[in-house]
Amino acid sequence: MARTIEIVTAQQVVLSYDLASIGARAVATLTDLFIQFLALIILGFSLGGTQLGGWLMFAVITLYHFSFEAFMNGRSPGKLITGIRVMRTDGAALGFTDCFLRWIVRPLDFTFSAGSLALFLALGSEKRQRLGDLMAGTAVLSRKYHLDYRFKDLLRLHESRSDIEVQWPQLRHIEEKHILLIKNTLHASEDYTRQVYEKALNICADKIAGLLELPETPKNTRAFLNQVVEEYIVLTR
Repeated sequence: MARTIEIVTAQQVVLSYDLASIGARAVATLTDLFIQFLALIILGFSLGGTQLGGWLMFAVITLYHFSFEAFMNGRSPGKLITGIRVMRTDGAALGFTDCFLRWIVRPLDFTFSAGSLALFLALGSEKRQRLGDLMAGTAVLSRKYHLDYRFKDLLRLHESRSDIEVQWPQLRHIEEKHILLIKNTLHASEDYTRQVYEKALNICADKIAGLLELPETPKNTRAFLNQVVEEYIVLTR
């Protein structure tokens, strides 16, 4: 049974993620080692014996995980293939400092202990965190998550917006679940391509425009859906 963790973002969105399994993390680690091995072989054949080749091989060995996690939003190639990623447990964006802290103690977690320390801590930790995760405040999570926007979160998020001029009073007759779905969709861009995300927004906008009996769907779907949520809060709170 998958173990989950809830992360509350700055926008008061509650994201429920599955913690990455030990097996998935092990496969990701082995995949990264294989990729590093291939890179070293290629560099050895092409630039072996040169100073540049030596520096590049050193970078592959030492900076591989830090570089990929810092510039690929918590994903090394192995993590990308296995569908897992590093995230902060407080909902903040993963930063260079977080990646650095995970990287700087990686020798303790893996190299000097042959991975036993990382395995011991991950198995004994509620959030499956190795030493680097504990220091950085991160966890390795599955990319699959569940949005759980609650109506009280919407009220808190929009409590200062009492000055809105309502254009669609008929919104008061729309069910709360539809508004929550809209808000979830607006914040579901993570892990989706822009094309898929925009398509989801367009579907929501067309549906709401139909319920409001508008002659056509506004062209700026994101702004339209945000306004719908704002007006609904004003009309129903």
